[in-house]
Amino acid sequence: MAILSLKRRTKLRSALVANTLWNNNTFNPAGRGIVAGGNGYIDESNVIEYFKIASTGNSSDFGDLTSARYELGSCASSTRAVFAGGQRNGPTNVNTIDYITIGTTGNASDFGDLSAVRYILSGCSSETRGIFGGGNSGSASVNIIEYITIATTGNATDFGDLTVSRYTPGSIASPTRAVWAGGYSGALSNVLDYVTITTTGNATDFGDLTVARLPFNGGASSNTRGLFAGGDAGSVSNVIDYITIASTGNAVDFGDLTSARRGGGGTSSLTRGVFSGGYTSSSANTIDYVTIASTGNATSFGSLSVVKYGVTSTSNAHGGILPEFSIAAAQAYFAGGGSYSNLIETVDISTLGNTVYFGDLTQARNSVSGLGSSTRGIFAGGNNGSNVNTIDYITLAATGSALDFGDLLNVSQKPSTCSNSTRGIITLGLSASGYSNIIEYVTIATTGNSTDFGDSTQNHGFSSACASTTRGVVGPRFLGSNTDSNVIDYITIASTGNAIDFGDASVTRYNPGSCSSSTRGIWAGGTNSSDSNFNVIDYITIASTGNATDFGDLTVARNYLSGASSSTRGIFAGGTVYGSGNRDTIDYVTIATTGNATDFGDIISAGLANAGLSNAHGGL
Repeated sequence: MAILSLKRRTKLRSALVANTLWNNNTFNPAGRGIVAGGNGYIDESNVIEYFKIASTGNSSDFGDLTSARYELGSCASSTRAVFAGGQRNGPTNVNTIDYITIGTTGNASDFGDLSAVRYILSGCSSETRGIFGGGNSGSASVNIIEYITIATTGNATDFGDLTVSRYTPGSIASPTRAVWAGGYSGALSNVLDYVTITTTGNATDFGDLTVARLPFNGGASSNTRGLFAGGDAGSVSNVIDYITIASTGNAVDFGDLTSARRGGGGTSSLTRGVFSGGYTSSSANTIDYVTIASTGNATSFGSLSVVKYGVTSTSNAHGGILPEFSIAAAQAYFAGGGSYSNLIETVDISTLGNTVYFGDLTQARNSVSGLGSSTRGIFAGGNNGSNVNTIDYITLAATGSALDFGDLLNVSQKPSTCSNSTRGIITLGLSASGYSNIIEYVTIATTGNSTDFGDSTQNHGFSSACASTTRGVVGPRFLGSNTDSNVIDYITIASTGNAIDFGDASVTRYNPGSCSSSTRGIWAGGTNSSDSNFNVIDYITIASTGNATDFGDLTVARNYLSGASSSTRGIFAGGTVYGSGNRDTIDYVTIATTGNATDFGDIISAGLANAGLSNAHGGL
């Protein structure tokens, strides 16, 4: 028997652990359900809404489709949702394909076109490939199956044919198999058929539904089980069926929706199926949910913003998405920013690439700051039209939205934050009474309000901080009244007391990003009272005192950026360039060297004043 190398054994062990954690929902995605389009019997809708699948409550506005329409299909990867086809009142059928980035909010962009105009089609996907099947061309039902590569843009490509031409089938997917169910083509259909997503070719018979019906409220799936809910079997139906996706055979009764209806949308996380909108004797705004692994009747989840049918629904966490995880030793997290964002995103510091959606803050805001241990991240302060004292926390190993930690003693916009493995230091910025010299602290592993630590050497704001395991250092800053400062302070993290002068930054400025190894602290970018954009990077040796030394330059001169680091690499994300807008740029440097920054990738949402933290910075 061949003997595997240590590297290979470690890689295999990591993959097994990661997949086990995924299936046990340790890494189960935060899960945004997306509902798009529809018709309320007055006008077709271009509205896109979203909700958190793991919670309950009403949907929130996301943005708009490129054109108002209903009876469209959708699919999604973990980052992007795609909407295809549909009908406008007139009626006019369309071949339009749109897309959105699920972790953000905003209007859809053009993706490409279907091969033919059609409506009442359905879509499903793996992480990489989206598939659209069936529909009505306006004159006849079709058996067309087409596919797209979700991460790109462009027109759909022919995949093969369904076993039966029909419109409004339901559809679900595992990472390997897509299944269509029911529909109508001169008669109600109970047909189940499937394809292997990575191939092309015609569909194969799977089995039959418990009841022939159309059009479905939609499908929902884990990576092993698919659900088909609602529809019309001569009258509107509340039936929910389920199948085991990897097998073949007839569907089995699961339970009932809270109300009989058709023409809604279905989506899911790996554990929960959610069914939205539809038509009863009139349009509905109902949202129901079920636990996929069980059986039983649906429970009320909340409501859509308006009553409508002919909607489509998808998510960034459905059963077709099962990425191969590697457990990153060093992960960065960025939160908030822009025009009061609640987005939390993450990226592996050791790689190059773009961030992915992690979850949401408890409160949308910018000018928030972050700190963390190896297991927990904390986001403190910020501004949502006024300064806040909010403290949120996340568990770094499990994706999901932030929870309430407690409150700062004082409201603060853009505080400076740093930490060691147990204690987080928060040097307040712009507070209710102006620029502050107050320093507060929290114990990261607990929850609760912050505690007074001491005072800075100056009343100031818009600085940033870094740390070793013992010392926190706060860099260049703004003093108010058009006065900038290059002063650097330090404190001993494990004690309490006032800050002590460390030295001066190489350039007088404020709003830089910062990061550190256990020995070296770095500040990058910033601005001054003349609204100059700086590309300067400078560094200090944290254990000593003295002035900062020039390190190199950012790829783009900017301010209001954020920093995060591993023990060897620092990254700087986002920011704004006065005169030319916000940036989605991420740069990186090797902390122990000097030299100019290199492009790393992009953050999801270009913006200023977001928070940065990591699970592997110099304070740990």
